[in-house]
Amino acid sequence: MCTTTISTLTLNTMLQDPLVRLVMHSDKVSEEDHSQLLFRIQESLMARAEVAEARVQTAA
Repeated sequence: MCTTTISTLTLNTMLQDPLVRLVMHSDKVSEEDHSQLLFRIQESLMARAEVAEARVQTAA
């Protein structure tokens, strides 16, 4: 990624990032497919965080 700050890290900036675009092009991945992948990753990370939080609350 060419983005230098986390505050500018959005789906749109990721899809426009030159390095990401090169990888997408070389792997023949469309913007729609890449977007869907990023949303699945986000959902997985949120679910993982919920499980971790539940474990912390259970242990307390």
